[in-house]
Amino acid sequence: MPTISLCMIVKNEEEFLERCLQSVQGLVHEIIIIDTGSTDLTKEIARRFTDKVYDFAWVDDFSAARNESLKHATGDWILVLDADETIATKDHSTIRELLLQQSQPPVNGYVLIQRNYIKDVRDVQYVTASGMKVTGTTEHESGFIAPHDDVYAESKGTAGWFPTPIVRLFRNTRKARFRGLVHEDVSHSLGGKIVSTTIPIHHVGKLNPQSWKKKWELYEQLAEKKAAQEQDYYSYYELGRQYLENRKIDLAKQMFEKSIAFNNSFWVSWFNLGSIHLLQNNLLAARDCLLKAKELDPNAVAIYSNLGVVYIKLKQFSAALEMFTASLNLNSRQPNVFRNMARCYEEMGDAARARLAWEKAKELESALP
Repeated sequence: MPTISLCMIVKNEEEFLERCLQSVQGLVHEIIIIDTGSTDLTKEIARRFTDKVYDFAWVDDFSAARNESLKHATGDWILVLDADETIATKDHSTIRELLLQQSQPPVNGYVLIQRNYIKDVRDVQYVTASGMKVTGTTEHESGFIAPHDDVYAESKGTAGWFPTPIVRLFRNTRKARFRGLVHEDVSHSLGGKIVSTTIPIHHVGKLNPQSWKKKWELYEQLAEKKAAQEQDYYSYYELGRQYLENRKIDLAKQMFEKSIAFNNSFWVSWFNLGSIHLLQNNLLAARDCLLKAKELDPNAVAIYSNLGVVYIKLKQFSAALEMFTASLNLNSRQPNVFRNMARCYEEMGDAARARLAWEKAKELESALP
């Protein structure tokens, strides 16, 4: 059976660490903890699970710390988690089965789905002056998912999650290296084949807005440093995300414009820029940016929702309904979309359809925890 090394970097994670380490008991064969300066009980908790706890001076570089953890790994495969993440016990067998599979060329990495849980949908929505809700414009490009009939207990008591595909399970080779001061990534160094899975990583850090805000302030500083060093489309996009998280809208707009100047085929920058234009009521610019995003990725739910809001504000209600319908075809459980549809029908004088849309919105909202 292939062995797995869990590699982690931590600092002051006494709130979450024990739950994380308990979640991988029986799955991983060793645990490597790199501590970057904890002053709480983090290291004491870690030592209850492993004797491989190492100090590493923080140098404003997440990749440097990640790569230090890789140096100590002896397993065939490496699993990377943060302290505020867990793996469900029910998925242990699925992961083991993946590692036993043979293919040509061999699989060198697996994409897992990070579920970023939130406590309140208002945490990731902006509301325009007219009261219409605009989909959050930060990292949540793949669309909010409410936990209706979810099979994972981890989602209970949350408003839902935003899924982020991320490479967190990969072969332990000397070539594996993380890159990037922040939002670090290892996939470029793996070579061979990287396969997507539906296995979730349960990320609960955002359920505590105060502690998460402190992390995002650090991420913003590092993203600024990274963009200054790399000056490419993705580093500007990431910095735009950080500015948006802290509601620095004008700075975010500048970064997405820079990102597009370097790569005009990256739909997420177009989406974010269009959504900012919508928030600022620059409707024609918002429409054009969002249409460009839709052309580049016609399967992104949030694009259609925000385009629908643009068309409402332009009083093009039939076009708005077309966009909202397309959004619901991709994700049918969006109460805010039904509310916006109801407004369209009211403006068009269709009271019966408006009433049905309002009822559906209330039905979906009442099902939220």
